[in-house]
Amino acid sequence: MNDDILYIEERSLNAHPAIETQFYDGWVLRFAGGYTKRANSVNPLYVGALPLDEKIAFCEGVYTRQGLPTVFKLTPASSEGLDELLARNGYEVVAPTNVMTRPLAETDAVDTLVTVEDEIDARWQRSFFALNGVTDNVKMATASAMMRHILQNVLCARIEKEGWIVACGLCVVERGYAGLYDIVVDPLCRKQGYGYRLCSALLGSAYKLGAHSAYLQVVAENAPAMALYAKLGFVYLYQYWYRVKS
Repeated sequence: MNDDILYIEERSLNAHPAIETQFYDGWVLRFAGGYTKRANSVNPLYVGALPLDEKIAFCEGVYTRQGLPTVFKLTPASSEGLDELLARNGYEVVAPTNVMTRPLAETDAVDTLVTVEDEIDARWQRSFFALNGVTDNVKMATASAMMRHILQNVLCARIEKEGWIVACGLCVVERGYAGLYDIVVDPLCRKQGYGYRLCSALLGSAYKLGAHSAYLQVVAENAPAMALYAKLGFVYLYQYWYRVKS
C-alpha cells in the first residue's frame, strides 16, 4: 500500500510543480508564493535519519523566512508518529482529500464534443482562471509559471458553447499514470454532463498516449465531485490531509 501511495505522490508533485523546491532528509519542501497549499507545503515522502522534532523546527524556520505558514501534507505512508507530533504541537487538520484511481482501457473513447490538445495555451489558461474566479494578477502569474514547469506530457481539454469555453480540464501523463487536474465547469452550465464528458475525453486521450491507470484528488467534502468520479469508475485508494498551525 505504501508503494502505491508513493507512486501517486511522486507523480502528483511533478504534475503540480512548485516554483522552488528544497530537499531535507527525505522531505520535500515546496514554495510557490503561497499559491495553493499543495505547492507550499512540506511533503514527508521518505524516511530520514534525523529526529522528527528537529525536522519540524527546521521546516518552520524555512517557511517563516519565506513569509509563509508552515504546512505539512500527510498521507498514511508519512513518517510514523509525525501526525501525532504535529497535533501535539498545535497543528490542525485541514482539507482531507481523497485520492481515487481506476484502470484505463480501450473503451475509454475520445468525445467529439471535447477538444483535447497537447499543450497549455494562453486561451485555455485565461478560461481556467475565469471559470475559477481568479482575478489576482500575481496569482495568475504564479499559476502560469507553475504550468510552464510541468515537464511531463499534458492534455488540455475544453468544451465550447457559442464560442465560449464553458468547461476545461488538465491531464498530466507520467510513467503510465494519467492524473486529472483542474476540472472546472461554468456554474451556469453544470448538471449537463459536461464534467463527465470532459473527464472521459481526457482519459481516452491519455490511454492513447500509453497510460494504463488514472488518478485524481478530490476534497472529501465535495459530494458532487465524488459522485461524478464514482460514475466515471474511480475508486478510493487513500486520503491525504494537511496539518496547519492554529
